[in-house]
Amino acid sequence: MTSLAFTVFPKFSDMCGIAGYIGPHHAEDVLLVALERLKYRGYDSAGMAILHTGAIELRRAAGTLDHLASRLVAEPTAGNVGIAHTRWATHGAPTELNSHPHLSSDLRIAVVHNGIIENHDALRKELQATGVVFRSQTDTEVIPHLIAQAYQGDPVAAVRAVLPRLTGSFAFAVVFADFPQRILAVRQGSPLLVGRGPDAVMLASDIPALLPHANQVLHLDDGQLVDLTPGSVVITTFAGAAVATTFAAIEISAEAVTKGTFDSFMAKEIAEQPAVLERLLESRINTFAGHDHLVMPDLGIDLAAVRHVSFIACGTSWHAALLAKRFIEHLAGIPVEVEVASEYRYRKPVAITGGLAVAISQSGETADTLASLRLAKQLGLPAIALVNVVTSTIARESNGVMPLFAGPEIGVASTKAYTAQVLALYLFALQLAKAKGLLPPAIEAATLASLRLLPDQVRATLAGCETAVAEAAELFAPAEASVFLGRLGEHPTALEGALKLKEIAYIHANGYPAGEFKHGPIALVTATLPVVCLCPQDEAYEKMLSNLQEVRARHGRLIGVGHADDHHLRDLCDHVFPVERAHALALQPVLCILPLQRYAYHVAKRRGCNVDQPRNLAKSVTVE
Repeated sequence: MTSLAFTVFPKFSDMCGIAGYIGPHHAEDVLLVALERLKYRGYDSAGMAILHTGAIELRRAAGTLDHLASRLVAEPTAGNVGIAHTRWATHGAPTELNSHPHLSSDLRIAVVHNGIIENHDALRKELQATGVVFRSQTDTEVIPHLIAQAYQGDPVAAVRAVLPRLTGSFAFAVVFADFPQRILAVRQGSPLLVGRGPDAVMLASDIPALLPHANQVLHLDDGQLVDLTPGSVVITTFAGAAVATTFAAIEISAEAVTKGTFDSFMAKEIAEQPAVLERLLESRINTFAGHDHLVMPDLGIDLAAVRHVSFIACGTSWHAALLAKRFIEHLAGIPVEVEVASEYRYRKPVAITGGLAVAISQSGETADTLASLRLAKQLGLPAIALVNVVTSTIARESNGVMPLFAGPEIGVASTKAYTAQVLALYLFALQLAKAKGLLPPAIEAATLASLRLLPDQVRATLAGCETAVAEAAELFAPAEASVFLGRLGEHPTALEGALKLKEIAYIHANGYPAGEFKHGPIALVTATLPVVCLCPQDEAYEKMLSNLQEVRARHGRLIGVGHADDHHLRDLCDHVFPVERAHALALQPVLCILPLQRYAYHVAKRRGCNVDQPRNLAKSVTVE
């Protein structure tokens, strides 16, 4: 065994979004659409800086992008080069003065920034001592002032001179009034992409913001500076060494990041789950000689030698990992730990010989998970990434990648990525078992055949539960608290169902293992408390019925999630959300979470909440 001394990792805060554009169209129009596609990251103000007629034209607004759009209607710009930003307030209130971009004192340099400049207080005092007057409370404003002091006609030299003075994590883009067809940008700890199209070059924090003007993408690495001009992308290290520019095709369409006929991205993404699971299964199952066979992707490690697995994840991904522990211990017979990434990175974990770290993150940029992955690698553990974005930092820093194939997930509350994670982790458990000789061919074929039925069961469950879910949501939307109970594989479902209700409906909701409910939390039960009980007819069914009786005896309002033909459950509960009976029994939680996703959606809509952009939250949590 080996251990590592306590390690402090840099702080992250870039739930904001950056966009930049050089091309033939009006930059304000392109950038406004780009910001729309970044707003899922969380924001409370927005702005842009457009280069035009030798000057920088600044447009900013607190609040939603509608406010910025109104500002642009009242004060349009005409330039074709600009940078833009959605801000999630850290330093200073969400006001127009604190919105990005920020300008140098002479108004000739503009900066947008994601991250935190940790030594900004010292830099601010130093700059004020030289006569600089600050207009905002942000840490970001030190950057344009420092660049202005270093600027002597060469913009790249000025930016490069400032970088060693900045402590923290950052990605920022800079424009100079003196160079009206040029954008500079750097990355150190915060994601930043370069897009390229037939007649445009772009910057963005995520791929959707590049569409439809770019059809190729390049992910900047930490310690890189990019110099964009019309038709040109030049990348160097912070020290000035040249870096090869290798672009990859963007494989998603502009249509994929729109709502289509749905009223929200969340509704669309819930409905997409059958297709997502079909796509994932298609990638992992081959049929020949009349039998299904598991495709074994190369993960860069010897799975047969794995003796212990540590899952590292946050939030919804952590719930998926709890199910993965059950899968792997049952199928592969090796011990599994499930680590909350924000805790793992700050304790002194011990690496076991034969251990494996698996980092789970939809975006592949989650700060705590990324830092924990790096810690695990320092401990000598090989690492695998389970991500939806295969070009993300977590994917690039892992030995191997298990892609989700879920497509863009825009809604902040994860739905389709969660069910894809659960299925992918079950497939990984099968792969481990096969590598260890614990999956006979007949069992493999039968298991995969049952998995093929899952997408249709998801379709049937979503259709079959909708009426009951909508009726219960109408009744319980005013409730300010809820409890979710489950046993075995449905305990993570209870946690995930409670999280969905908290995230988008702002209801205090807790998930518990049902056997623990009588050890304290049962004191919460009143005649007005909705108690959601996950009660499929699995090996814990009889025990769950006893838990339902305990709630019923105390007059709690029971919502059961179980099989449609379970008349005993209907007799006990006020409401029942019917679900299909999984042919692959271990994946019953995939079906049981579906009505809870829809329940959270309906409750939130009835409470007037924004289901796609819940308050205080962001999709890609790159903040510590």
